[in-house]
Amino acid sequence: MKNKKIIISLIFVSLFFSKTILCAEHEKPKLVIGIVVEQLRYEMINRYYDVLCEDGIKRLINEGAFYNQAYYNYVLTTSGAGSATIVSGVTPNVHGIISDNWYNDLEEKEISCIEGSRIKYINGKVSFGNFSPKNLLTSTIGDEIKLAYNDSSKVISIGMNPINSVISGGRAADYAFWFEDDNGEWVTGNYYTDSLPKWVEKFNNKRFQDIYINRSWTSFFPLDNYDVSLNDNSEFEFGFSHYRKTFPYELSFLKSRSSDYKYIKYTPFGNTYTKDFATTTIIEEELGKDEYTDFLSVNFSANSYLGKYFGPRSVETEDMFVRLDRDIAHFLKFIDDNIGKENVVIYFTSDHGVAEVPDYLKWKKINSGIFNGEKAMSLLDSYLQILYGEGKWINEYCSKQIYLNRKQIDKSNISRREVQEKVVDFMTQFNGVANALSASTLQTTNFNSGVFKLMQNSFNQKRSGDVIINLESGWIERANKLSTSGSGYNYDRHVPLIWYGWKVKNKSIDATVDMTDIAPTISWILGISNPNAANGKPLYNICE
Repeated sequence: MKNKKIIISLIFVSLFFSKTILCAEHEKPKLVIGIVVEQLRYEMINRYYDVLCEDGIKRLINEGAFYNQAYYNYVLTTSGAGSATIVSGVTPNVHGIISDNWYNDLEEKEISCIEGSRIKYINGKVSFGNFSPKNLLTSTIGDEIKLAYNDSSKVISIGMNPINSVISGGRAADYAFWFEDDNGEWVTGNYYTDSLPKWVEKFNNKRFQDIYINRSWTSFFPLDNYDVSLNDNSEFEFGFSHYRKTFPYELSFLKSRSSDYKYIKYTPFGNTYTKDFATTTIIEEELGKDEYTDFLSVNFSANSYLGKYFGPRSVETEDMFVRLDRDIAHFLKFIDDNIGKENVVIYFTSDHGVAEVPDYLKWKKINSGIFNGEKAMSLLDSYLQILYGEGKWINEYCSKQIYLNRKQIDKSNISRREVQEKVVDFMTQFNGVANALSASTLQTTNFNSGVFKLMQNSFNQKRSGDVIINLESGWIERANKLSTSGSGYNYDRHVPLIWYGWKVKNKSIDATVDMTDIAPTISWILGISNPNAANGKPLYNICE
């Protein structure tokens, strides 16, 4: 009887591994595509489901593997951190992109996560906006694809937001392209090349940006149909500054005020323009056309830009989503016709969610507020001067992190830990501050769960501040925007994750998964090495 049980167990084990091997060992997809919609929290899929067309996001859901419980497991949920986590398979404490910006103690200034030399020299022209992925401390899935196929594969990333584009491509990418406000063109930087590919020049010369900037943005449906959003003249939105906050919006008027093309980014035309460029990239770079698997990251940024002015409950945000859905439908049809669904594996997700507008929550009698970091630092500075004497005790407050003047502390022969803990005690007394942890505590204590674990996953010893704070749920930092991300709460951490194409089976999966699982899943599909620091696990059940 005992031997019989052992034999049965071995049969089940062999069946499991044979299924796993079968899924991983067959012909590999020719192209991996990451579709990342900025600032798309999970609940928006359900809220807007009835206005989706059948061939866009619904098609991804109805033909793909939909993970309902996918989370980022860190507290500083920003675009840079999210993009890096997706492609590296590890959290910010390891990949190093702790936020979109942080304070560099050696340079004594705040820097961008894609900091590069300020000037770029492309095609003999000098211009601003030269970005690079050099701040990534680990390899990415794009890097591993380049290594696995000895540079025979192509790795390209595009997105209007340079942060998403540059980080998503990784350090070994052939190109990262982003949108330039001044002329509305797609550009790259000297990290990648000194000359823009001829096909990109040709695309830019078609001047699609002039077509889009002269359009009127009207609602896709009659305004009465947007019954899951606030009214079009809601008091909980800014609208475009000194212009209007109700449909329609004349982009030509906005251009006349800004003298550039930046407002394309704040409308659905920005997503359409991104889709147009993505399809052209696939054609011109011949992605998915040989035996070496290519990687393309497509980052739809307009949702995030718009959200700063209108918030997540506005008619404008819903209309943006409706139109993006149609763009995705067109993109999937293009994939069918040019490469074939069976030759492509797609992951669809977001870099982070978004908080509600605090005034809207207050109206609903829900705890919320705006934390004024500048005012808090002024009070903290006065407190430290009372304790330790006159001097500059704070260098910077950036991304919910307090960077103390370590030179001043060391010169005064005061323990850094002591000062950090005094700051922690002081900051937790502010309205809206839920938690604060010192760098000393984060370096000497291993938290296994809860918000402190999320804070630890955002902490990098070389780049993070002396104290990191976490606001109460519903609170955001004071800024010239209605809503933002950057917390460890579900509205920022919980995002959709859908796998589609290749051998992916249609299913809805309720198991909780980590966003660090994406990169190892692609590595498993392709049979290549994981990104070198990845600790996520392959999602084997997408093809079971």
